[in-house]
Amino acid sequence: MYVVVAFDISSEKVRGKIRRYLRRLGLSMVNRSVYAGIGGYKTAFLISDMAKKHLEEGDNLYIVVIRDSEYESSVNCTKGDCRKLSERKYEVL
Repeated sequence: MYVVVAFDISSEKVRGKIRRYLRRLGLSMVNRSVYAGIGGYKTAFLISDMAKKHLEEGDNLYIVVIRDSEYESSVNCTKGDCRKLSERKYEVL
């Protein structure tokens, strides 16, 4: 399973704490406020417990758990080409 975390947090200090925690759990930055990685519901609950302690009024943090089969059927787009992930061929260097 995969875990995707997206957040909108006003305080730079809190954002830093969340980012460091997500990296410690093995998630990688996708965008400035989006992290993703291998994990399941246990990882999601760990993140939610940590977030509850640090989020302030008006902050939002979303956690999405995705099954492997759902991930494989997701669509990936590059310039001029969109395909299901299961149809992509990646070269390992």
